[in-house]
This record gives sequence, structure tokens and C-alpha cells, in this order.
Amino acid sequence: MSTNVGSSSTNEEESEKVVIEQRLLKLDEVFVYKIPAMKTADGHRAEDWNLATPLATCSLIVNRRDDSLCINIMAERPKANAPPGATESYLFAQSIIQVKSDQSSHKLEHWVEPVVDSSRYFAMRIRDSRTGREAFIGVGFRERNDATNFRMTMEDYVAALKREEKAQVLHQQFEQSLEHQSAEGGDGEEQPLPSMSNLSLKEGEKIHINIKGNGGSKRVTPAASNKQTPKKGLAGLRKPPPPPPDVDAVAAKAYSVENTVSNTQEKEEDEEEGDEWGDFEG
Repeated sequence: MSTNVGSSSTNEEESEKVVIEQRLLKLDEVFVYKIPAMKTADGHRAEDWNLATPLATCSLIVNRRDDSLCINIMAERPKANAPPGATESYLFAQSIIQVKSDQSSHKLEHWVEPVVDSSRYFAMRIRDSRTGREAFIGVGFRERNDATNFRMTMEDYVAALKREEKAQVLHQQFEQSLEHQSAEGGDGEEQPLPSMSNLSLKEGEKIHINIKGNGGSKRVTPAASNKQTPKKGLAGLRKPPPPPPDVDAVAAKAYSVENTVSNTQEKEEDEEEGDEWGDFEG
């Protein structure tokens, strides 16, 4: 921050932009090919690259630097002033991808394009940082998983850019809404917060609470619930039927009932005859 004394100019803040570099992928083996010009408009074909004799066998590192994706192809060479067999890594080729959704010439396919006849080979646009010249080279992977990880890393980078652009748009909309609210508020003075209503009781006020008695819902005690709930395993059983009656007992009971009825009838008949001839008894 710089301050100018004795002038009417405002203070200006000068801050350096912080560039964050993040490693996204590292593969130990990648084959590099010198590829011919594309023969048809369909795309590049790996069968035209002489796959048996690659130009070099290198390693691949994918880094994200700010909004750019850097694909570095690293090779090894003998290290100078070192014991025999010592090697060092150096940058063999580099591709810097800068995807922009509003420009058709800055799509991902402008820098990396898969071939039409295989899922393990890609045509990649590289650029010489000293001369600015661009050329296409072929890259291929021995394992299919390495090719899948390479492709998914680039797709994740594009998806992350879209999320960041959407977040930036939402942030701008939020700032515009704040400016609009401040403009409607007048001179920018903060509006007082609405006071909360006073819920405390004044002097002499009372609160009446009606508590229901037996009319309320009754709680079921564990004992009552145990009585109402049948025991496990006896819910589907019924009482056994009564034993069959004894035949002799039933017959004797019927005979006694018949004798009682016949004796009652004879007695009633004798009483009726006695009434009719009672006046003639001497």
C-alpha cells in the first residue's frame, strides 16, 4: 500500500497475484510418437504411427497452474559430472491448455484429441516456449487404466472451471444486490433492526393455565399392556372342546324326567276325579 502525502489522490492497493500450482496426475510410463499429418477429417489413427518403435519412453506429469492445465512430458538423460549410470530428468515436451467456454477455439479438443481407433492413444498439441512453434505428437499408454486416468484428469479440470465460473457469477449477483439495497436505503446509512416485541408480564398481570384431569389421554401402564397383549406363541390357540357326555348317565337322566312327568300327570288326574265325586262320599 502506498500513500501520497500532500495530494488529493486516493490510496491504491497494489497486491501481487498469487499463482497456485497443484499436481493432479503423475504417470511413470508414456510412449511418445512422431505422427504424420491427419489423412482424413475423421481424426487421427494410431495404426499410422508405427507403434512398435516409439520416439521416446518418458513420464507424464499433469499440473494445474491458476486457470491453465500443464501437461509436462519428462525424459531422462545422463547427468553431467556425475558417476556413470546417473541420470537426470528434463522437459521433453509441454502442452499448456487454457480452456475457455466462451471461445470455440479454446476447447479441450484443441490441445488433446483421442484417436478414432483406440482408447489408449491421443494426439497432443505441444508448443515450443522459445520459438512459439506448435506441433502434434502422439502419446500412448501401455495400461488402459493409465489412459483412463489421463482422460478423467482433463475432464475434471474442465468441470472445475465451469463450477468456478458459476460461483463467480453468483458472487457478482450478490454484490449487485447489496449495491441495489444500499442505493434504496438513501445515503448508505444502516437501517436499524426491528425491535422485538416485549413478552414480559406487566405488574399485576397473571397467566391462567387449564390443566385437564381424567379427561385427558391415559397412559398405558406396563402391567395393563401386558394383560392386553397375548403371550408370544399362544395368540392362535383356543380352549379345548368339552369331553363327550356319558351315554348311560344321559339315559338315566331322561328316564327320571319321564317318570316325574308321568307321576305328575296321574296325580293331576286323580285330583280332578276326586273333585267330581267328592259330593257323593258318605
